[in-house]
Amino acid sequence: MGKYHVTNYEQMSFDDFNQPSGLPIDRDNRWVVRADKIPWHDLEKQYALVFTSNRGPKPLPFRLVFGALMIQQLLELTDEETLEQIKENPYLQYFVGQSGYAYQRPFSSSTLSRARQRIGDDEVLAMVDRIEDLMVAEGVTSKIGKRH
Repeated sequence: MGKYHVTNYEQMSFDDFNQPSGLPIDRDNRWVVRADKIPWHDLEKQYALVFTSNRGPKPLPFRLVFGALMIQQLLELTDEETLEQIKENPYLQYFVGQSGYAYQRPFSSSTLSRARQRIGDDEVLAMVDRIEDLMVAEGVTSKIGKRH
């Protein structure tokens, strides 16, 4: 197994998100509130262990990949639909840690599928459940998805 690696990650603030001129963004949106409460850096440490490798391209940022998996689980979407939703929605783009709105997919559906396989479907679901429990503990009351 390769070296343990955590990126130089800094929590992005809502004020740093670059949206197109004239596109009003609500900082009280349920995805923004959740994104700001999730301990992305702590979770990334676990992700780094799963994706450590000395071969292939550098892994994508944890928040980008796991954020997409979380959106997929909460909204019960296919890989393709998950990426389309992210492409079309600035709130989801903020949630996955993009620096600003861009009308494009953040990565291919095969990347999402490979990430889910490497982490494991059960572990993805367990992580989403733990984060949702954390949201309740943090007082986040906005509901997302059919599971609520």
